[in-house]
Amino acid sequence: MEKLHKHFVVLLICLGAIEAHAQVNDPYLLQYRKEAIEHEQLVKMAENTVEVGYQNYKAAMANMMPKIGASADYWYVQNPLAMALPDDPRFGDLAGETLGQGAQHQYGLYTTLTQPIYKGGQLQERKKRADIQYKIASEQLQITSQDVIMATDLQYWQSVAQNELVFAMQNYKNDLSRIAGLVENKVEVGTLDRSDLLMTEVRVNRADLAVIQAENDLKVYKMSLNRILGRPFEDEITLIDSIELEHFQSHEMQMSVRPEYKVAEFNVEKRIKDMNIVKSMYRFQLDGIATASYSAPGYNMLPGAVPNVQAGVMLSIPLFHGGRKQHLVASQQLKVHNEQLALERTKELLDLEIAQKRVAWQNSLKENTVAKMSLTKARQNASVMEERFEEGLIDILEVIDSQLYLEQAVIEYIQSKLKAQIQWTHYVRSMGNLTAN
Repeated sequence: MEKLHKHFVVLLICLGAIEAHAQVNDPYLLQYRKEAIEHEQLVKMAENTVEVGYQNYKAAMANMMPKIGASADYWYVQNPLAMALPDDPRFGDLAGETLGQGAQHQYGLYTTLTQPIYKGGQLQERKKRADIQYKIASEQLQITSQDVIMATDLQYWQSVAQNELVFAMQNYKNDLSRIAGLVENKVEVGTLDRSDLLMTEVRVNRADLAVIQAENDLKVYKMSLNRILGRPFEDEITLIDSIELEHFQSHEMQMSVRPEYKVAEFNVEKRIKDMNIVKSMYRFQLDGIATASYSAPGYNMLPGAVPNVQAGVMLSIPLFHGGRKQHLVASQQLKVHNEQLALERTKELLDLEIAQKRVAWQNSLKENTVAKMSLTKARQNASVMEERFEEGLIDILEVIDSQLYLEQAVIEYIQSKLKAQIQWTHYVRSMGNLTAN
């Protein structure tokens, strides 16, 4: 029975200020977290979204810079316009004269420079909004990264627990095989019937099937973990032997600000910027404009192409739009209020999640304590039953049943450790401390 015992770690939980905490310093897991982050397509997509936000921010900054445009045109005019003065003596020598020659070929090259001077604050608000959207994308990247880390942790601990279960099933099979040897000796000396041996061998075969099934499940879990890490599915992956629970002072872990909460905060700010942008559209707009041209006909109706330059400012003042501004602003104010309510709701849900995950983790530790006690008793019972069988006080069926109870206790103990580990992972995630570092 000592062979089975060496594959499990005894857990003692003090029900005072000290609580148990699932290990987070596993050297393999820390490396696997980094590999998963580097491989996961969702993380790369989130990184691209962050880059999109940054480029949009730079584009919003560019709206405040001067803009230069160029154009060209060409027209053939069959009857070009020409300015002719009336044949009136009052015009003196110019009477009846043509002051400009019509040009059938009209063409030109033009450049325009526009510099926004004041746009009602719209450009600044759009820049700030783009910056907020960039920050939201960055927080979304953190959310995605934590989700990937959590998925990696859960798959890793599931694989470790299954690996531990394989060892347990192998030990269970070895114990039954050893008992079958004792039965065979008793059959040879005539103290037991051969049917007892056959029944024991059937149980050994069942244990052998349990080992095969456990090994198959372990392979499947490892394949899933390899997928998360970006490795070939069939690659062998290193795991620790078993899940261990360490003593931990619960107050040592400080809560971090969850990225989900930051996103909700940024959404409020973004809606405020949207409202400010609407307001800015109904303020006066002032632009500086300069144009340069080389065109024909030129000024004074000259037939050849001549250069020309113009510069000035343009002022636009909205006066009346049928109350459209008030309606749009009122709509934006309601959207701001909705985002503020969403922020309150997000905080409540996050606080509830932390409280629930902490309770679930603490309860899983209590379950682990009970499972450990059951395992100890099941192991003692199996040892006593085997001794009594060797003394001829009980039949083989009671020994086999005690081994079955021990097998069930082992499975429940492994499952309780896995549950405690998983609940701890959820709890750390809820506290915002699940990282690849």
